[in-house]
Amino acid sequence: MAARTTTKTAPEPVPEYDFDSWNDDAEAKAIESLKPDVRYIIVEKRFIGRFVDGTIVEIPLSLSVDDIDELEAVSGNPIDQLKHLLTKLGGEKVAKDFTSHDLAETMFLATKYFTILQRIAGASIPE
Repeated sequence: MAARTTTKTAPEPVPEYDFDSWNDDAEAKAIESLKPDVRYIIVEKRFIGRFVDGTIVEIPLSLSVDDIDELEAVSGNPIDQLKHLLTKLGGEKVAKDFTSHDLAETMFLATKYFTILQRIAGASIPE
């Protein structure tokens, strides 16, 4: 029988992290560098968003009190409510496009959408 030679592979080097110099400024810079480059525009009464991969979503900028009441009846889970609302306003494809993307991208566009709705409502309230 021939002698078998085995070679040991070198262990993967362990990365070194500098936890001691981590501070609020370093965190702010790191978060800013991770901010997704998603864009949106408003055309007529539609919010049009573009995800990082180029996927475009269009949602009407109209929401009724009945729509909000319906959300509460659907579920107490905010994710289920968001999915339901996206489906109701934009259809199955828009809901799927929103929910299949990175959470940071989805949250950014959803937050912008609701902020714009709030601004529209504030702008249309007579004094």
